[in-house]
Amino acid sequence: MKFPLRLSLDLLSSRVTRALAGDRDNATIFHLSPSAFSSTNQKEIEAESDPNAAVMEIPANIVSQTTAPIFWVGGDVAGDEPLLHPVIGRIASALNKTGRDVFLHTDGLRLRKRIHEFRPDPRLFLTVELAGRSEVHDQVVARAGCFLRVMEGIRAAKLSGFHVCAHVTVNSQTDVCETGELFEYLDNYDVDGFIVSSGAGPAESAARNELRQKLQEIRALARCSRWEYFSSLLEDSYAALGAGKAPVPAPPSDASACKETA
Repeated sequence: MKFPLRLSLDLLSSRVTRALAGDRDNATIFHLSPSAFSSTNQKEIEAESDPNAAVMEIPANIVSQTTAPIFWVGGDVAGDEPLLHPVIGRIASALNKTGRDVFLHTDGLRLRKRIHEFRPDPRLFLTVELAGRSEVHDQVVARAGCFLRVMEGIRAAKLSGFHVCAHVTVNSQTDVCETGELFEYLDNYDVDGFIVSSGAGPAESAARNELRQKLQEIRALARCSRWEYFSSLLEDSYAALGAGKAPVPAPPSDASACKETA
């Protein structure tokens, strides 16, 4: 399992900066909904006949909301499916130009069709939601054939030179062994990372304790302490969406636990 060197450096730099500023409790990952760019989308759509005239500008008030080095775009918590937005490729590129790492969280169904709208970037991570292998995933999304379409999208993205991550949202129905088989299957597609989180998570303390144990078991299956750490950061970012903010976990000390790639 690989961990991109650029992302590792960005996380380290952010941690040092926050420590010096006494800002250790703020989440490192900031959630953005594609709907936040609706007015900009319209300008881009109107200029679609002349691509050179369409310059994507990220509203300053969006970027200034946080010093977090990572933008998590899309997903159930963030709002809606990014690939339903007509100029999401330009949005991702513009966010990357602000010096942030962008994780585009998608169901992956439209990824193959729209991959040409994106440009590979060391700070862009196409993050696909998967519940398990073929039968399990199709059952969870209640639609036959979805898993195969998602895998076609992943393959197209990898062939095009993109970073691709798999995200698994864990709940009481998630099977640890099934998820382990999914990770082994995705290794054949050279997926760059496995991210595991609970999303909003259950409210009951007993259920939360059970979920926490399951999260630890599944994260360990990634066989990379740095992606385990990233999953913990994502968990904290979900907590930060609520009333309180969880502390940022300490990064793994064993740098050899997984390979870093540029």
